[in-house]
Amino acid sequence: MPEQLAASVVVCTFNRKEWLERCLDALLPQASGIAEVIVVDGPSTDGTRLLLESLEVERRIMLVRQLSLEGISAARNLGLEKAKGEVVCFIDDDAIVEPGWLRSVLEGYGSESIGGVGGPVLDLQGRATMGRNVVSMMGDWQEVPEGQEDGGFPVMVGCNMSFRTGDLRRAGGFDPEFRYHQDETDACLRVRSLGKRIGYAPGAKVRHAWCEGSYRRDKILWYLRLRYLWGRNDALLVSKNFAGSVSFARYLGHKAMRSLLMRRGVSTAPLVSTASTVPMPISILGATLELSGAARGWRR
Repeated sequence: MPEQLAASVVVCTFNRKEWLERCLDALLPQASGIAEVIVVDGPSTDGTRLLLESLEVERRIMLVRQLSLEGISAARNLGLEKAKGEVVCFIDDDAIVEPGWLRSVLEGYGSESIGGVGGPVLDLQGRATMGRNVVSMMGDWQEVPEGQEDGGFPVMVGCNMSFRTGDLRRAGGFDPEFRYHQDETDACLRVRSLGKRIGYAPGAKVRHAWCEGSYRRDKILWYLRLRYLWGRNDALLVSKNFAGSVSFARYLGHKAMRSLLMRRGVSTAPLVSTASTVPMPISILGATLELSGAARGWRR
């Protein structure tokens, strides 16, 4: 690990006290002596704020008090603004870092050309769910097996990503228009536009619960909202970063093919376990919302 490299770790949270405690129990011992931990708390009402204020008094974390919920990008930008480390790392409040996570991340910055480093995501049982990924000019993610050419633009998963702090700031941080989904993808592409590379550290593992939040309790409404956000934010991502290569007509045709011909499900959502189990009427409504979102999200 580069001897002079310091880090800041940002965790954004809201009303997930029990999960946040697990997150910090694993994170704080690793951060001791080599990183500051910044927790951005939305206006939590479940005891989260009291927990964080206690840790702040003990100088174990820096607490950033968010006055209102404005999406994950806005919360991450608050953490980025406070970060003092040369590298800023982001994990979710329902993520648990594996032993050696932080050192593996920092070891990935062996070259100045590296602007970001991510790592694998596991489920709570330790099974791999996401690894080394790339995004296409159409906004589609694809996992790339180790040793193969990527064939796309390397990206990181939002619950396990890091950037050189200066590079991310020069790239404009996280775009608040991405309140959910593709926020991390856009940040990776903007950092790459500076001439930097996105690296991958196989040893930097986190276990991610994808735990239920208040906005996910109505499973059908959450699924439909997610389909709309997929459409909106995918289109926003493509039009913002690839408009010179991809026309709206071409993109919409691609999106229609994926949305209408595939019974697209949410493999990690509480509603369904596989795409094939999505009820047909809900799937059709979801596809319609996804296309509507694409038209809304495209920047002309």
